[in-house]
Amino acid sequence: MSKVKFISVQFLRDQTPIEDNVDADKLTPWIYKAQDTKLQQALGTTFYDRLKQGTIDTIEGGANPLNALELALIKDYIKQMLVEWTFYLCMPHLNYKMTNKAVSQENAQFSNPSALDEIKYLRANQKNLAEFYTKRLIEYLCDHTEDFPEYNNPADKENLHKSKRAYSSGIAMPKGNKRSYSKFYKRYTD
Repeated sequence: MSKVKFISVQFLRDQTPIEDNVDADKLTPWIYKAQDTKLQQALGTTFYDRLKQGTIDTIEGGANPLNALELALIKDYIKQMLVEWTFYLCMPHLNYKMTNKAVSQENAQFSNPSALDEIKYLRANQKNLAEFYTKRLIEYLCDHTEDFPEYNNPADKENLHKSKRAYSSGIAMPKGNKRSYSKFYKRYTD
């Protein structure tokens, strides 16, 4: 299947503080990564592939173009989610240049690179925003499952199953009964 971008670099720039002087070739890979990792996880591979193929068919006049509901889903929910995740993913990499000699930090004449703590703070805020838009997309899909059969009934051998979880806390709890939680808690608090 051909590569499909649900958002353009210009749309990304218009919706974020990314300036026009950032090269498109530095942003485009992050759009694809956000789609492949975050959007595909929210939709599941079956529905994700349907939207990609439907986009191609819509542009090229193929057999199965996107219907009005799918177009509205992309416009009203998917695009904003992808903007936020793309910005989150590319943020720490915009200031670095990868060459065959080294990974170097780019420096402009009248600017100073941000400290690591500042970047972590900005990324945490950006992640919260991206997770909000992911939750918004998932809630919409769950409320309208009859409108999107590929979401509601994925293929049997789906590569990546959809996730209804939009937020991650970074806390892992052991599986099991209540007693195992108390053992876990006691072991790590003594």
